[in-house]
Amino acid sequence: AGLEAGFGARTLEETLTLARDDHTARTALLDCRLLAGDAALFKELERAVVTELDARKIEEFIEEKLEELRGRRTRYGGSVWLLEPHIKQGKGGLRDLQAALWIARARHKVAGLGESGERGLLPLREVQAARAARDWLWKLRNELHYATGRRDDRLTFDNQRRLASALGYADAEGELGVEKLMRETYIALQEIARASDALIDRCAVEDAPRPAGFFGPRRAPQAKPIDSAFKLWQGRVTVGDREVFARRPADLIRLFTVAETYGVPVYSYARDLLVQELHKLEPALAADRDAHFELWQALVREGSDGAALGALHELGVLGALFPELGRLRARAQHSLYHVYTVDTHTVVALQRMMRLRAGSLSEEEPDLTRIARAQERPLVLMLGLLFHDLGKGLGPDHSSRGAELVRAYAQRIALDPADAEDVAWLVQEHLKMSHLSQRRDLEDAAMIEGFARDARTVERLEMLYLLTYADMASVSPENWTDWKAGLLRLLYEKTRATITAEGLDRPAHEDSLEHRRERLTSAVEPLVDATHKTQVTAFARLAPERYLAITRPPEAARHVRLWTIAQRTGFAAELRRPAGGEADLTLVAKDRPGLLALFSAALAANGIDVLAAEVHTLGDFALDEFVVRETGGGVPSTPRWESAHADLLRLLSGDEDPHKLVQRRLRRASWAASAVPQVATKLRLDDVSSAESTILDVFTQDRPGLLHAIAEALHGAGVSIVVARIATEGNRATDAFYLREAGGQAGRLRSEERKREVENAVRMAIDELAGRS
Repeated sequence: AGLEAGFGARTLEETLTLARDDHTARTALLDCRLLAGDAALFKELERAVVTELDARKIEEFIEEKLEELRGRRTRYGGSVWLLEPHIKQGKGGLRDLQAALWIARARHKVAGLGESGERGLLPLREVQAARAARDWLWKLRNELHYATGRRDDRLTFDNQRRLASALGYADAEGELGVEKLMRETYIALQEIARASDALIDRCAVEDAPRPAGFFGPRRAPQAKPIDSAFKLWQGRVTVGDREVFARRPADLIRLFTVAETYGVPVYSYARDLLVQELHKLEPALAADRDAHFELWQALVREGSDGAALGALHELGVLGALFPELGRLRARAQHSLYHVYTVDTHTVVALQRMMRLRAGSLSEEEPDLTRIARAQERPLVLMLGLLFHDLGKGLGPDHSSRGAELVRAYAQRIALDPADAEDVAWLVQEHLKMSHLSQRRDLEDAAMIEGFARDARTVERLEMLYLLTYADMASVSPENWTDWKAGLLRLLYEKTRATITAEGLDRPAHEDSLEHRRERLTSAVEPLVDATHKTQVTAFARLAPERYLAITRPPEAARHVRLWTIAQRTGFAAELRRPAGGEADLTLVAKDRPGLLALFSAALAANGIDVLAAEVHTLGDFALDEFVVRETGGGVPSTPRWESAHADLLRLLSGDEDPHKLVQRRLRRASWAASAVPQVATKLRLDDVSSAESTILDVFTQDRPGLLHAIAEALHGAGVSIVVARIATEGNRATDAFYLREAGGQAGRLRSEERKREVENAVRMAIDELAGRS
């Protein structure tokens, strides 16, 4: 059967000696089960193993188990919400529950989950939930081993799809079968993590023996009243009596804000009582205005970092207050971009905004902190964040559905009508600033003016700016970058200038742009050597506004040097390798049609992927910036970059054909494609957002050579790329190209037939590339 069975034959005394000397054997004996033989002898062994653990050994054993748990979480991930969770060793995995039960057995001599509930170490409802979660993970693990033919406990994307199919999870409108599977899995991991942590906290911390005083055992601790509902007990907040929550359900929320105020944890008894009472109170909680008011106070509380919010979410209180959120519990999004489930992302975004308002992020985000702390209606902002994704799963346009949910909530709780409409607007438009800043030309005055009319007031613009930041920064740890921050800030600043009275004055705006150029010149001149100082002013005068907004002085100094070289030689390039897994590449060349296709050909031919790009025009020269990595991951090696640089020189001189180069190199390349969620290709032509260009939006699976395939197809179709906005979200490419007819017919694509021709050329290029991948 392929099973590995270890065995040994020992007397009772020999077994106990082994347990004293070997903590691994001691752990195994605490969890032993009778398969066959003398039941009386087995019972004697069980009693003896526990009895052998004297007080000192119990503390040593518990510390060993805690150290093992910390080590596992460091190695396998300290979060339940991993894209590819390890269901045995990761947080919330089967080993967590085993460790908690071993500790409970050592401390209180209890055997298993059932006895932990009977002895009051866990609420019975939590015992039942942990049991169901354990059974689900057992089933999943067995199916995983059977499907893979090996002992594999990590749910990779490939394994997720395999198991979803094997267990009969079918796709439905709004939710993939694999997302349903992962939703159940995340709930199971969350239940086990919660029960395990609670049991460990109870046994390892609360019930640990207190040290004796100088004159003997310490006196029993005394409770210290806080108010009529809560008291301090053994350095923790607990309830005054069992009827606290029944008398006032709003105290479900206040329990955690009081604990946050005192800087202490919640006592296990109070937490267990909350779990029990929440089940009874939940039906009425969604319409309990007193409870919602208590939460509103928690959301806008000065100095709060949102720790209470995490506990309220974990225990189900938030989901009871907002059934709209509870409906999305553990709802997975099968992509590399969304690290968290929908509900967890919402809570993480709220906590980030609370930290921003508390000043905890002032060093990294000084401007955003200043704006956040100046908000006069912070509750509108916080409710906008809370509802921004709650329309997911209710139809294709989750923003509109979310706005409808806000209006229904406002009626349910009697929210101020003006506040309710602003919250609904924030939810309706929560993707707009991200979309405009990353996918549209920020030098398009008509686009800025249209957005300013929609925002109407500086206050609404600031709230949407803050919401967009919190949303983007909470998608995944790597999503918020200096690049994206600069683009978003530029959109905010230009729109604000348009909304305010002075901003509507065109000369004032032009003066602002001139000041930007002066600031860049004064900041860059000290950073360059004498031979380049004379070039800084000319460079700044040619730099477009988007460049001025997103480029820091040290980078601009490098660009001045490269631009000066390119003016003399026709081309300059530099690859910078930071400590992380991506590199920054700058290419400067005499501008010409199809230049982006040449640049991307050299990169694709050498296994260098483009993750993001900014294309700038400075007079007769193009200055293109790329964020790149090797196709297999990591910073491009020196030999790989040297080969790409040589190819760039040949392509620019006309000695090499870009299409043939890419075809030849990619055909013999052997970069392994990892199993990742698939992305459908969507192309969209936009003739509304720009008065002078047709915008092509491309959403497709990111793969080696994609940018070259698109750029070459556009060049071949006889169109010029005026602006290119290249970005990736996980393994999804989200590119935007501003297109005009090349040559004497300069202008946007005016006929529908011409648009279809260009769209078909790009689609064929993407499909051909996908067929080769």
